[in-house]
Amino acid sequence: MNPRFAVLAVNVAGAICSLALMLRAGSRQQSIVLIALFTGWVLSPFVVLGWAAIVSKAWPAPARTTVHTMTVFVTLLSVAMYGGVIPMPPGSRPAAVFLLVPLLSWILFAVLAGVFRLRSR
Repeated sequence: MNPRFAVLAVNVAGAICSLALMLRAGSRQQSIVLIALFTGWVLSPFVVLGWAAIVSKAWPAPARTTVHTMTVFVTLLSVAMYGGVIPMPPGSRPAAVFLLVPLLSWILFAVLAGVFRLRSR
């Protein structure tokens, strides 16, 4: 099996699971705007990772491996956090996990992009 195809499949499955868990957690939410904002925020790491997996074909092997590894890591962490396998601290609001996981993903992306940029010089 092509590793890029497998990574894209994991990415899509993670996005679908994350979206379903978010919609379940927000099932009582009446604001369509808020649901749309959360949807965009929760799906944003998956969109970026999917894009990176597609365009990484021309990248050096270490960069492709990093994208593939990060996709699996972010997907597993996201679904585990959203599903409650990895619990949030007591007293946290249910929406907190749907705000923090994408934020941490973006921070990870920024750090790794910085590392690769410094290495390429």
